[in-house]
Amino acid sequence: MSPEGHESGPARERCAELARAGEVVRDRPVREIAAALGRVASRWRDPADPARREGERSLAAHHRVPEPAIARVLDAGFAAWTAEMLLARADRELGSARALDGFVDLGGARRRALGPRLAVALASRGVPTTPVGDLIDLLTVKSPVWLKPATGADDLAARFADTLREVDPGLGAAVEVATWPAAAPAAAAVLGVADLVVVTGRGETLSALRARVPPVARLVAHGPRLSAAVVTREALADDRPGVVAALADDVAFSGQAGCLSPVVAWIEDAGGEELAEAVLAACEERWPAAPRRESGARERAAWAEWFALAGVERASGAAGPTLGDAAGGWSVQWRTKPGAPDPPVAPRILILAPVERAEDAADLCARRRGLVAAVGVAGPPARVAPLAAALALAGVERVAPLGRLQRPPADWRRDGRPGLVDLVRWVDWET
Repeated sequence: MSPEGHESGPARERCAELARAGEVVRDRPVREIAAALGRVASRWRDPADPARREGERSLAAHHRVPEPAIARVLDAGFAAWTAEMLLARADRELGSARALDGFVDLGGARRRALGPRLAVALASRGVPTTPVGDLIDLLTVKSPVWLKPATGADDLAARFADTLREVDPGLGAAVEVATWPAAAPAAAAVLGVADLVVVTGRGETLSALRARVPPVARLVAHGPRLSAAVVTREALADDRPGVVAALADDVAFSGQAGCLSPVVAWIEDAGGEELAEAVLAACEERWPAAPRRESGARERAAWAEWFALAGVERASGAAGPTLGDAAGGWSVQWRTKPGAPDPPVAPRILILAPVERAEDAADLCARRRGLVAAVGVAGPPARVAPLAAALALAGVERVAPLGRLQRPPADWRRDGRPGLVDLVRWVDWET
């Protein structure tokens, strides 16, 4: 079906087809569905699979980076999605994965978890595998889904759906990946029949959508988030090159597009300024982005204004050197004093700043409570344990070893909430 050709009538018909396919899926055992999803994910983990190879080529062309940069994203994104992990996640979050198949004894009652009759997922531009995760979550709870990619996004979600149709036609029939213009009649038609709407986007996007979702439909919203990094002096003394590599692995993942890529790294070392050049080179190696001067007009102007301000800050003593000019695709700035994490004005900007104690990071995160998704920490366990406790109280949702931020487990609690619980409706059977 042509993505731009959906009008209200055909869109409603397609929604009805998805709902009918969902009725068939609902009668299948959850173990069977998890196995099918696991087989599809395993194909996308296999660098020799034809779908994976063609996907790498397509995404590399779309993002204007070499294929190895995309391969790292796909390897990390699909690593956690195995049949065993999907079932274990459902067991942990729902009490029993079998609650998706029928009534089970839970908490002293007979209970069943039902996925939506039809879900709509509205994706944002970012890490290519994020919309795929939405599809997997909704199919795990046996919900048919219409996923609308963001304007200008890559085609990984559509390619994943194609592979799903090859592996399991019945499950694939319950998925539509297509977009529509913002004011198109199809938008109101699809949202009007959805039981659940999952959306990832900026604050203004979420506010506008709330007015368009019918009162009877539930809205699961994932707002803007950012991440940070903390490097202890012990980590630097023990393995400085390893710290640089781990920081770049997290920052440069998918061009710093997702909420798990640090925008600031707090360094517990007065000599941390020397890291800037090494970190810049490592980021450029992992995601060789096009030069700033070749980016879109809005992004180019925002970066140019930031770069000019960085020069003023350096002259005043508030910042050290800023590495990476318009001829490159990355910028790293050393600041003389730490500040709270803020979204960068343009992609691929990393701030490095000194802290006297790693624990100071908790106070800085607390200034942005509700915004910090994760913090990657490089340091010995004895230092990390109290820092993790302080970060938790500061509102941080996930603490992980530096270099592992981009490989969350399958049951990562995005936004601090269990993902599957938000997608189901519980039925209690009292006898």
